[in-house]
Formats: sequence, structure tokens, C-alpha cells
Amino acid sequence: MIRVAFVSVLLALVLSNSLETRVEQLNEISYRSPVVKLDDDKYKSFIRTMPRNYSIVVMFTALSPSRNCKICKEVHAEYTTLARSHRYSRNFNSDLFFTMVDYDGGASIFQRLKLTSAPVILHFPASGKRKKEDKFDLERRGINAEAVAKWVKDRTDIGIEVIRPPNYTNAILLGVFLFAVSGTLLIKGNSLDFLYKWKYWAITSMFIMFAMTSGQMWLHIRGAPFAHVDRNSGRTSFIHGGSNAMFVAESYIIAVVNGVIALGFILMADAPKDQSSLNSKYMSYGGLALVVVFFSMLLAIFRMKHRAYPYSLLF
Repeated sequence: MIRVAFVSVLLALVLSNSLETRVEQLNEISYRSPVVKLDDDKYKSFIRTMPRNYSIVVMFTALSPSRNCKICKEVHAEYTTLARSHRYSRNFNSDLFFTMVDYDGGASIFQRLKLTSAPVILHFPASGKRKKEDKFDLERRGINAEAVAKWVKDRTDIGIEVIRPPNYTNAILLGVFLFAVSGTLLIKGNSLDFLYKWKYWAITSMFIMFAMTSGQMWLHIRGAPFAHVDRNSGRTSFIHGGSNAMFVAESYIIAVVNGVIALGFILMADAPKDQSSLNSKYMSYGGLALVVVFFSMLLAIFRMKHRAYPYSLLF
């Protein structure tokens, strides 16, 4: 009986020392690189070895240029921003670590978890089995660091304030804009009649409306990819097949289609009133053709995203 108790205490001490060693190793590696790269041995040591008193978030990706995974690079950049924000914050503790497994260095791990695509972000809780919610939904939530941070907060109760490096692009664009406005006012200081021409303001308003109605703001918030390249076929998809997500290229297509439809209505509305004029007929019929063709295209795109939608026009 005494021998059993002694063995139990000794085993507990060994496991405790092993856990402390693993946490210490993770702290050291993550301090040098906030995203800890895992191979098969490190995966077994830091994730599969129990007990664990820390949660681990793992990004499974394929960053090799030969894999041609553009979204992997975009997700990796946002994931690194989140990991860096967590590791170098004053509130950092050893309850959570961010890691990654690259397919070229951990194909066996992909096979073990039955992962057939990348990127995938999983959460391995400190105790208990993984649940369905421990897989981050990239399509629904988006790929930006803030969305991943919110999901991490839901799974671990650890809040992370995302800190991004300074972005001077907006400041430069603002400077260029102010310079252009100042130059215009300087050159045309004695003639500002163009500011009172409604056509300039109408065109500007239409560009803003086309950008907003095409989903540009949603894409900016979610950080969606430009398009999707199928790894198996190499086919590029510019329109997302789901109703809860879209690509940047898709928003450009929608904006152009809406713009052409608007142009068609303008041509019909501004056609000369003289019915015998050839210009009147060309503008009216041309505008009508643009509206019918491109509105049919808009309906076709809508049906691609909503399979049950029954209506169509030309195609």
C-alpha cells in the first residue's frame, strides 16, 4: 500500500515537471516567434500529451509557393497579428498559445485529423474533447484578426486586443487628396463654377452608391479574399457560391453590372424627344438592351448564391 502511494506521488511529480517544462518551452518559443511552428514531435508534445493546463489554437495551412494558396497567406498575416497582439501584451499569461502546422512539414497531422483543405483554425481546449464550435468558420466569420479574437474569447474567455502596426496608406492618400484639392483651388481660384455643376456631384454620388451596394464595406470589415483558387483543378472562382459570403472580385462585378444598368436607364431617360431622330432610337433601344441584358446577369448571379431562387430573365 505504501509502495503504491509512493509510486503515485512520484508519477504526479514527473507529470508536473513535464507540464512545467512544456509550458516553459512554449513561453520561450512564443516570445521569439508568437506563432509556434509545430512538427509531428512538437504536436505530440504540446497538444496530445496530457495533462495540459493551457489552451492551444492551431492554424493548419499550406504556405509553400508550390501550393498556390493565396488565402493561406492572407489568413497567416491576420493570424500572426493576433498572436503577436496576445504574446506581447501586458496581460499575457500561459493559458493560451497560438501555433501553426504547415502541410509540407506536417502532412501526417493533417491525415490524423482528416483535414483535406487549408487554411483551417482549430482550438484545442485545456481539458475535455474538442467540440464543433472549436473549429473557426472562415466563410461565415471572415479572416480578419478581430473576428478570430472574438471566436477565441468565446472559446477560452481570454480577451485579446488586436494591435496592428501603423498603416500610413490612409494618411498618404489623404495628403494626396488635400494636395489635389489645394492645387485645383489655386489654379481655378477665380473660377469655381464647376463646384455648382450638378453632374459632377451626381457622378460622385453614383460611384459611392455603386461601391456601397456592391458590398465594399462588408468586405473591408470581414477581410474577404479577392477570389478562390481550387487546389485540385486550379480553377479560379470570382463569385462565392454561398449566400453568407462574397469575394472582392465579386463586388467589382456587381458594381460594374449595377453601373451599366444605371447607364441604360440614363440613356432611355435622356433620349431626344423627337421620335423620328435616329439618335433617339439608338439611345432608347441601346439603353433598353443594356438594362435587360445586365439585369438578367444580376439575376443569374443572385441565383448562383441562392439556389432556390426561381426567377430569371434571359439566362
